[in-house]
Amino acid sequence: MSPEPIQNEISFYDSVGGRRVIERVHRIFYNRVYADPWLKQFFGHIGQEIIESQQNAFMTQAFGGPQLYCGAFPIPAHKHMYITEELFLHRHALLKKALEEAGVPKAYIDKWLMIDGSFRKGIVKLAKENCQKRHLADEILDFRNPTGVTERAESRK
Repeated sequence: MSPEPIQNEISFYDSVGGRRVIERVHRIFYNRVYADPWLKQFFGHIGQEIIESQQNAFMTQAFGGPQLYCGAFPIPAHKHMYITEELFLHRHALLKKALEEAGVPKAYIDKWLMIDGSFRKGIVKLAKENCQKRHLADEILDFRNPTGVTERAESRK
């Protein structure tokens, strides 16, 4: 009789509920993003379904699921966007609300936010001059908060 195969550790992707949960969270999250007066300015040129699909594939891969993502990774994808710490935290708070609304358990919310927050250092810029065009005809996206009100995550994960 041959030995039992060693059971691999369950990925975060499987633990959190797989593609179904990732899609539900991103639907709620991007509904909030596209309704947000500040964040929606960064996405006016691209449909919500496309962004959701890309984010679903990217986070599936980041969470240890199937390797489906073939787009740009966070730093090159956001190098033309002036993303301040305030903007990042505002987005992060909207994501936390979406995770809660989707019914994701708190332990998984914390881990999801930690993984999402791991990209902060590469995309947050101290000055607009730190932005770079991705191609010759590209524009640097720099939008001020039109309301002056920001959502704030309770923690800086």
